[in-house]
Amino acid sequence: MSMVEWISRENKDSLILFVHGLNGGLDTWNFDKEITFPKLLSVDEDISNGFDVACFNYFTKFTQTYAKSKGILARIFSDKKKVEKNLPTDEIAELLYTEVRVNLSEYSRIIIIAHSMGGLISKNFILKKIEHEEQSNIIGFISLAVPHSGAKLASISSMVSSNAQLVDLALLSEATDTLNRRWLNCTKRLPITRYVYGSHDAIVDKKSALPMDSERKNSIAVNEGHSSICKPENNTTTVYVAVKQFIQQINLEAPKKICIERLADEQQYDNEYFVLKMIVADIHQDITMHAKEYYYNAELMRNIFTSDYDRVLLGHLYSKIREIYQEEYEQHIANSIAPDKFISAVHARISREDKSSLDSLIKSLETVHKKGMLHQLANKNDRDIVWSSGTSIETLEQLRRGGYEGK
Repeated sequence: MSMVEWISRENKDSLILFVHGLNGGLDTWNFDKEITFPKLLSVDEDISNGFDVACFNYFTKFTQTYAKSKGILARIFSDKKKVEKNLPTDEIAELLYTEVRVNLSEYSRIIIIAHSMGGLISKNFILKKIEHEEQSNIIGFISLAVPHSGAKLASISSMVSSNAQLVDLALLSEATDTLNRRWLNCTKRLPITRYVYGSHDAIVDKKSALPMDSERKNSIAVNEGHSSICKPENNTTTVYVAVKQFIQQINLEAPKKICIERLADEQQYDNEYFVLKMIVADIHQDITMHAKEYYYNAELMRNIFTSDYDRVLLGHLYSKIREIYQEEYEQHIANSIAPDKFISAVHARISREDKSSLDSLIKSLETVHKKGMLHQLANKNDRDIVWSSGTSIETLEQLRRGGYEGK
């Protein structure tokens, strides 16, 4: 039986997934029998046009007493139904990982909205997904009163209870400390994260709800308590408006999934400088066509990765590709390699080093995009990247005007 409860399912490309906290369930999000946080988002045209909405529903209760001591063995071995118990947050994260991998794999973009302990489960799950997979489809994480450093009430309760979840939630517990260290030390790209805390929250205070890595622009305070923060009355409630804005910002800022596309118009880019440089160098027509396709896919990629973070990553990658070109160009000049062989050698070198020196934190980049980045660098009216020592600005301009006869 799936642990995912659907609020709206219309086979959209993106999903909003709610994850409740300790002693919660679907009613975590309910203002009343009719109004719930997930339902409000599912009928909001600004959100529903692009997102399906679902809830991850796991077992959690304060008590772990399921049967009296009398006849307990008989009950355990005769009961056909599973006996649910409170699991540690790490194990619930494993269950969430399974649900996303098995039942939600069709979504290329998922934003998680988590309340209280659900946020710790979600962070653990996000790290597992990043560590185990080349590319994660979790693009956003919205934290609602999540005890990133533990909760005071849990610390008190854990002294008199063996509840695994209360132990994990306790202030400075081993579980929260390990989780925070993994999150802070993660070298791969984490999803865009936003933090919301309640000014009247008596369970998770501001210091715990806003971890060390949070920034002022990524966090807000709302006039709510620990429970009311996830139960907006309507679409004008401050916490609802704030979360909606966060969803829209994340959806806009997060990189889109990119696919390799074929160039439909063979005449496209005919007048681009990188093509003119190839013509001057007498590069074979088939190689030039391939270069156009590489360039086309690199342009698609550049239009998707537009954040400041992306620009930094791409800047490093462009530098590495330029270094590969320069090293091969030295060989080209020294050994008088034919231009066709030279560009083929550069493309082959990029393919060989794609998963080593050209490895990027942007995991959706394929070799095709990286080859295209070479031609992006060459698409300038200068001599930075050429395929013949005889190429000059004058010959390029003559060719653009139709007055160059070639070699």
